[in-house]
Amino acid sequence: MKRLFKKNQIIIATLAVMIAVAGYLNYSGKLFGDSADGTEEANADLANQELLDISQEDLETGTEDIESNDSEVEGTPGEAVLTSGGAETTVAQAKVTREQVRAQNKETLQGIIDNTNLSDAEKQSAVDQMVQMTQIAEQEAAIETLMASKGFSEAVVSLDADSADVVVKAEELTDANRAQIEDIVTRKTEIAPENIVITPIHE
Repeated sequence: MKRLFKKNQIIIATLAVMIAVAGYLNYSGKLFGDSADGTEEANADLANQELLDISQEDLETGTEDIESNDSEVEGTPGEAVLTSGGAETTVAQAKVTREQVRAQNKETLQGIIDNTNLSDAEKQSAVDQMVQMTQIAEQEAAIETLMASKGFSEAVVSLDADSADVVVKAEELTDANRAQIEDIVTRKTEIAPENIVITPIHE
């Protein structure tokens, strides 16, 4: 009887221990499972937040780029380049902007010339404008080459029908320097000296 009682006690004790272990394992599994889920959720939230931060940064950067590009193309090339940094970079940017605008204008004029719905007079006007644009481009290149031969290697020239804007890298320009530049412009164009604006820029 005593042995039976002891066996029952052992069985009950064993079952109690097994239940305790099972309960512990179950609890541990939930605990670690919750922790893992929580970690995954936390990682997901962190990744989403980083994506949002990057998206916001891209938007802000994009806006700055647009504003910067707008400032470069507004006004005359001489005015636009004065808003930029170093003199050499300024001159290079002005030349690039000038050529981009010219290419767009040529494309527009070519579209007019190729348009079969327009009159011959309208097409001829577009042809004349394109010829004039080509002549101005050649004059600007010739003036910049002559200026480089006189020591003004960093310069950009913008011409229209009756005026000229010249931006040149120089700490300062003497009256002799200005007269020299005006002489080059007037020899290559029919623009009067009083209609030539010379702007020095420096580092």
